[in-house]
Amino acid sequence: MNKLKGPLTGLAILAGLLAVGCTQGSYPVDIFYEMHYQQSYKAGEPPRLSAPADSVAWFPPPESTAFQSGQHLYAVNCSMCHGAGGQGDGAVVETLKEKYGYKPVVDPPIVTDNPVDNIVLILSSENRFFGPDSVMPPFGKLLSDEEILQIAEYIQTIEDS
Repeated sequence: MNKLKGPLTGLAILAGLLAVGCTQGSYPVDIFYEMHYQQSYKAGEPPRLSAPADSVAWFPPPESTAFQSGQHLYAVNCSMCHGAGGQGDGAVVETLKEKYGYKPVVDPPIVTDNPVDNIVLILSSENRFFGPDSVMPPFGKLLSDEEILQIAEYIQTIEDS
């Protein structure tokens, strides 16, 4: 056993030197391995994780920097299915019907016939308002209450334009 002690020690030292020389990163050995598992944020980006319900904020919640125009919000979120004029003739819903045989729950999905309250209710519902057969996403998770109201108010002006 004593004969192997010297070569084994030499092999261990050599392996250690190779491991130190072959690691990546700015440190010879990655001693901060746990940092790879930390949540990372870009500068100026709000946190992506929700805080516990009973937590106290250290800063006021960030205000939405999204476009504050109901027309723009409608164009970005709604017009691809409901069309620029709100008549349910958008390119996406037409493609879903023609290529995939989709049958909208309300066909055509015209939005201009709805009062503001109905539009707000439909957009802010967290679940699928029209049931499992609807392809409309739950905008209550994607837009703030203020943005939903702006879209609903803009829809009322579409037919007047």
